[in-house]
Amino acid sequence: MLEDSKHRIDPSGQRMIDFIQRIFDEVGPRLAGSEEEMKAGNIIQEELSTFCDEVIQEKFSCRPGGFLDFIWITALFYLAGILAYFLIHPLISSLLIFLALAVYIVQLNLLYEVIDILFPKKVEFHIVGKIKPQKESRNLVLLSGHHDSAYEFPLLSKLGEKSAIIIIAAVVIALLSIFLGVLRTVIQISLDLSSSQVDPFVFLQTTQNLTFVNVIDTIQIIIFPIGAILVIILAFFLRSNKVVFGANDNLTAVAAILECGKFISQNKLKYTEIWLISFAGEEHMRGSKRFVSQHYEELKQRQALLLNLECLSADKFLVATAENMYLAKHSPLVFEKVSQAAKRVRVPVEVGPLRFAGSDAANFSRKGLHATTIFGLSTTGVPDYWHTLNDTPDKLSGPSIAKGAEIVLQFVYDVDSFG
Repeated sequence: MLEDSKHRIDPSGQRMIDFIQRIFDEVGPRLAGSEEEMKAGNIIQEELSTFCDEVIQEKFSCRPGGFLDFIWITALFYLAGILAYFLIHPLISSLLIFLALAVYIVQLNLLYEVIDILFPKKVEFHIVGKIKPQKESRNLVLLSGHHDSAYEFPLLSKLGEKSAIIIIAAVVIALLSIFLGVLRTVIQISLDLSSSQVDPFVFLQTTQNLTFVNVIDTIQIIIFPIGAILVIILAFFLRSNKVVFGANDNLTAVAAILECGKFISQNKLKYTEIWLISFAGEEHMRGSKRFVSQHYEELKQRQALLLNLECLSADKFLVATAENMYLAKHSPLVFEKVSQAAKRVRVPVEVGPLRFAGSDAANFSRKGLHATTIFGLSTTGVPDYWHTLNDTPDKLSGPSIAKGAEIVLQFVYDVDSFG
């Protein structure tokens, strides 16, 4: 382990800012599967080739549209469920709303690609630079970021972390509608009310004329419009057709691993092999999923440790113990070492679950591999300018990025010191 960590990375972070500015000037926004994403990947490959022992370009195919645009399938099922309640049968309504919710969960939270076949196929590629140790390779550490950028999220830019309230409210209403539809059917069957119809004007009846079935219909008539409005808002405003530049999310991470790699190449580790990975396709979460699938056996056998970086221009850093959106629990073996490394270089960090958003580390942890993410956050919660058109190089804090890189280097040399 190096004794003087203060001089590992230039505290101004200027060289990293300069790299990000280069991508801004030469490439611009980098939507997953676009020529711009590939152009950025080629520039990163060129940089890695100047100091790595081996650089690999790994191609993969996927259907990026399935990650966010599933929301239209969800919306169609949900609206069809509302109509079915009045026109067909409450049980059919519950089934359709259940399918709406199921599509949401399997596509977003579980990252399954159930409806991806409905969207166009794209070819993308990761860049992997390898630095060998001086002696035998006993450890394998992966340092990663991603070079694609996202669509603008209008809801997020207006509401910030509060935009999650709309999603939660829509899910709660959907669950309640499913329950009430099933309950109404059970009551209808048990009381032999086979001819009972849904009365859209039931709420106009007097209290004396109301039955339990009528009460259920009244509740549904009240919550259906609310749920429909929320789902329509999500469908239309979850993303726009504009692509953000993504300076903080996530070129800060790519710049940081390049800077760390340059230092490691000049100050060789003894027993630890380093893979510097710039993922493509993080913004649809298929990229790192393909990487894990391709390398799983080697990563598992070698007990590889992944430290992923996100949005390093920040007010504070979170070392993630879990990523709630993707139902991923990270490895204590990694996040404890990272938090200890942060203490050694005197960079304050929080340690806990990432409650909103997610990272490529989730695809590793969901498969039982050792991983965590350092996620930069603002004082208000989500990273500054996250998924907005204002995520540009002029907004970045070089010293903050440098602090994140210092944690990374300390983590790497700590791992190596144990042999």
